[in-house]
Amino acid sequence: MAKLKAKITEDRDYIHLKIRKNDFEAFCSTVGLFKSSFLRTLEKSEKDLKEGRYTSRKTLTELITE
Repeated sequence: MAKLKAKITEDRDYIHLKIRKNDFEAFCSTVGLFKSSFLRTLEKSEKDLKEGRYTSRKTLTELITE
């Protein structure tokens, strides 16, 4: 696996992650954003939100643990 380089900076409310465009897809794959289970969780959340079961989206951690 290729080593990804990123510049990370923080301030009081945010973490800033700077990744080269060419490395973005590899980054997403590495952190699991292309996993089918993660994508299903996002789809379920979007459906619940559209159907009015939730009025605001929870954090990703809360969505995954449901």
